[in-house]
Amino acid sequence: MENRILIIGDELFGEHGEAAVRCSEMLLCVRPNRPMQFSLNAPCLTSMGQLMARASSDIIGKRAGRTVFGLGYGEMLIARGDGRQVAETYGKLVDEILNKTVSEIHLITVPRDLLPAVPDQVDVLNESIRGFAGMSADRIHVDDFDAHVEVFKKKQLERGKFARSLFSDDAKPTSLYLTLLSLFMQDCILKVLK
Repeated sequence: MENRILIIGDELFGEHGEAAVRCSEMLLCVRPNRPMQFSLNAPCLTSMGQLMARASSDIIGKRAGRTVFGLGYGEMLIARGDGRQVAETYGKLVDEILNKTVSEIHLITVPRDLLPAVPDQVDVLNESIRGFAGMSADRIHVDDFDAHVEVFKKKQLERGKFARSLFSDDAKPTSLYLTLLSLFMQDCILKVLK
């Protein structure tokens, strides 16, 4: 179904999937006359391996025209920050969806500040995610939220003492982070909607 948008994400989208919900609502507000259906699986409480095992019902069976993945953060916590291991599993999942659907795929990179103990491993994961675009340049859109966050932080520093943080002291997403991510996802989807 060309007008169905499937959004699947772990805690990258917030503890309760707030960014996914906000994004879907913003898309409807911006394009109220466009036929759109949403299927939200955020927060996705299963591992990427389990998600791949259930892909036929949870992803492929949804017959979405567009699938947005915000995965990797939760998996990095489970894998104790092993970016290569997470990227390998993620790559298999993306390949499975490419081979068994006609869906366009959006992949959201993970901000380094969500995992301050292993920023180098987040870089490894994000570079792999960026590389997934090579699997199918016409169907995969890498939406670089990590780079977007860095630009936002630099602009906030210009504000000085009035700057607001995207992350709490314990590296959890703030409401500002969730709003920024929602707007970013909405913009990325609107750029490629036909």
